[in-house]
Amino acid sequence: MNEYSSSAETTGMDPKLAGLLAYLIPPITGIIFFLIEKKEAVVRWHAAQSIVFGIAWVVLWIVFTILSTILGTVIPIIGWIISMLVWVVLCLGGLIVWILCLVKGYSGQMWRMPFLAQFADRIYGPRSAGGTTV
Repeated sequence: MNEYSSSAETTGMDPKLAGLLAYLIPPITGIIFFLIEKKEAVVRWHAAQSIVFGIAWVVLWIVFTILSTILGTVIPIIGWIISMLVWVVLCLGGLIVWILCLVKGYSGQMWRMPFLAQFADRIYGPRSAGGTTV
């Protein structure tokens, strides 16, 4: 048994693996790890950032769905083509950021995602989220 399995305030798994898993299905896994993990600061940080990333992604998805529908209605053919191109870029960008989050979560670094880390700080709480930045 490892040192983490004896406490109800921790996941009982390697903090690096828990950091990676916190990003697996954001924000759902982020919420789960944030509620379960009470001791490992790095895991809690990645869980908080996963929550923010997941919520931001859903909001972005909804807003762009509405905008692309409007654009496709106002400019029928060209609007749909522009919308599809932006969707491809948006999806590829989201995939790249998600993979980067998985890698940074597994690295054990408290990596701060640009623009979103300030919101994760509010979820993370009063403890410092400074950590290692890249």
